[in-house]
Amino acid sequence: MKRKKLSFTTRYVLAFGLLLLFANLLLGVVILRQSEAALKTLIRKNMLDVANSAADVLDGDVLGALTEDDVGGEDFNHIAKQLTIFRNNVDIHFIYTVKQSGENRYTFIVDPDPVDPGAFGEEIVVTNAVVQAAKGIATVDDEPAADRWGNFYSVYSPVFDSAGNVAGIVGIDFDAEWYDAQVFKHTVSIIIATIASVLFGGVVVFLLTHSVRKRFTALDGELSKLSTSVDALMAGVESKSRASAPGDAAVSGDAAVSVDEIEKLGDKVLAMQREMRAYLDHLHSQAYTDALTNVGNSTAYHERIRHLEDAIAAGDAAFSVAVFDVNNLKQINDNLGHERGDLAITGAAEALVAVFGTGSTYRIGGDEFAVVKDVITDAEMAAVDHAVSAFNAAEVGVSLAISKGAAHYRPGSDSSFKEVFARADQEMYRNKKAYYETAGDRRQRR
Repeated sequence: MKRKKLSFTTRYVLAFGLLLLFANLLLGVVILRQSEAALKTLIRKNMLDVANSAADVLDGDVLGALTEDDVGGEDFNHIAKQLTIFRNNVDIHFIYTVKQSGENRYTFIVDPDPVDPGAFGEEIVVTNAVVQAAKGIATVDDEPAADRWGNFYSVYSPVFDSAGNVAGIVGIDFDAEWYDAQVFKHTVSIIIATIASVLFGGVVVFLLTHSVRKRFTALDGELSKLSTSVDALMAGVESKSRASAPGDAAVSGDAAVSVDEIEKLGDKVLAMQREMRAYLDHLHSQAYTDALTNVGNSTAYHERIRHLEDAIAAGDAAFSVAVFDVNNLKQINDNLGHERGDLAITGAAEALVAVFGTGSTYRIGGDEFAVVKDVITDAEMAAVDHAVSAFNAAEVGVSLAISKGAAHYRPGSDSSFKEVFARADQEMYRNKKAYYETAGDRRQRR
């Protein structure tokens, strides 16, 4: 039996369809990897936000002064109560404070766990995150660590005293199974979406190939009938010439149809690719955007710093840094509740965005913001006060006050971003001190 050979056009469509399916599958794998990395970044960012918020509400001077004799005392119990509030309102397993007690040795200070708390002075498992926190850098462990309480991903955030030294460290444990389950759930969703996309593409290719083959089979039959009729009526070169003309025209017309079908398939695949790319861009945006305030998060901030450090090294840097801190946030949280505290933080973000825009504003701590621009003017810094006044005039239930400070990069003098930031931070703390002194004078006059 003679085997029926596929036409060139049919083979072309099949090869093109298989190539598209492979590209779609490859894109799905890439998106799976990138979205998984983006999700991990987002989860780690949320973990850091919780730890930093807990560290911000603690008094570093009180925490650093605690000794074993203070266990059960007023200061000890107050810190335990503050940590308990976080444990009860956030999906975490354990929250506690530790301090560095020696070379590569870290011990518990306050652990409010009601079932099996770590005793004062009891050593913890040392990880890279707690070592970094002791240096003043809030960090999440890359791998889970096991101890007598279980297997956890831990995040550690430093608590600073009034002198700016690390007085203690807030530690928060997230169950490793919970963390892995979040990543797994998202991974499964992407796999299902990828498989569905590939299957959909396969169905489209099958239907397209079937349609093209059917149409070209019919065309081949018509061309055969036409050729037979022409051969019967004409002879010689002229007959062949006349027969070839309609045949060429027919092929030309159907070639246009085949291109039409290929373009339709390409449009569908491109549309799916655009949708997947939009989804990846959405995940990327979440990984670089603070969930509470919708301004840049610490990940975006540190990436901006890296670009500026490169510019400094290349000798073509020009920028200004402004640092802002919400005043009385602890009192707002304690007296009015954390919902009002969050309102103060979002209000501060809105005031800064109104002046500097979203692209230049970053939330770098619980209630601390930074603005990085080419130039920050005195008029813009003054405009922040007007934006805060407008927020307070709206009577939203919380009185907002922001301390601020700015500094400009000095070519030839500053060798790093850190130096410029330090000057802005010092200016902010001078502004904060003046605010509290003025606030104290007002209370005394009353």
